[in-house]
Amino acid sequence: MSFLNLDHLQKSFGSTKVVHDFNLNVEKGEFVSFLGPSGCGKTTVLRMVAGFEEPSVGRILIDGQDVTRLRPNQRQIGMVFQAYALFPNLTVADNVGFGLKVAGVPRAERAGRVTEMLELIGLPEMGARFPWQLSGGQQQRVALARALAPRPRVLLLDEPLSALDAKIRVSLRNQIREIQQQLGITTIFVTHDQEEALSISDRIVVMHKGIADQTGTPRQIYNQPATDFVAGFVGTLNRFDAEVLDAPTGRLRVAGTEFALGRAVPSAVSLAARPEGLSLADDGIPAEVTGVEFLGSVQRLRMRVAGREIVLDRFNAPSAALPEPGEAVHISTQGSSWLVLPHGA
Repeated sequence: MSFLNLDHLQKSFGSTKVVHDFNLNVEKGEFVSFLGPSGCGKTTVLRMVAGFEEPSVGRILIDGQDVTRLRPNQRQIGMVFQAYALFPNLTVADNVGFGLKVAGVPRAERAGRVTEMLELIGLPEMGARFPWQLSGGQQQRVALARALAPRPRVLLLDEPLSALDAKIRVSLRNQIREIQQQLGITTIFVTHDQEEALSISDRIVVMHKGIADQTGTPRQIYNQPATDFVAGFVGTLNRFDAEVLDAPTGRLRVAGTEFALGRAVPSAVSLAARPEGLSLADDGIPAEVTGVEFLGSVQRLRMRVAGREIVLDRFNAPSAALPEPGEAVHISTQGSSWLVLPHGA
């Protein structure tokens, strides 16, 4: 049996159902991210696991124990919030040890555990400071240490990086992942940031309108989206109108150009491709360059194909000439790079 089991969870507020039959099995030590837009139900599921919301239907099991009706302090769960939620009148050390004190852990043991946690988060000399004397990134690390100090069975993180600037977010998310792997703690991470989810997760649950649209590894979610919503929400997607000429062989016509995918397709489809899956070519689908952006390591070309706006990304090559806006070019892609979507998606 998996370590954390979410079994047919549903949650309604009055007549509004916000979570519909949500199922997930998480292995011990696994890092799973809930990814989706605001209002999709990801935080509500997290709060049900934490015990702050009670499911309308369904069960929550941790290591075989049904915790569905237990209070939050009976579940052995650590929680890290978006807004840190540190006690401003307590020192860093007292904040980290707060849960241990409430649990009645002896003073000497508590002090040893606090020292261990401050070493773990890289703030061994900060114990005597107060939260207002720390940066945002340091405060969030203290919040993480406080959640980990009681040795929880499951760690829950509710968009813990969203209040931080971009550079600190990258550094702290990597540190969170390193600590999680070092401790081997089962973790659920809620975010609406695709890059965060793709970079640190073992698996991602993409949520949409209260359901899990797709669950898979980061590579599966990005390269093999199971639904049109996942394809469009995770990463940038170029869409093309396609005419099916021969469904069994996947022979198609796009913008007057015929080619074969080498695999069967439905009788009516549209095609899509990631920006990095397209390339400039001497022959292929005709396009007109509408803009060029230099993004450091990436050159982004904006184009128009048969009335549709598309984006092509390629690595920066200092010696390579960039096409000019208004220039006619051709684009191509390998057959394996095409995503076949239902017609009209």
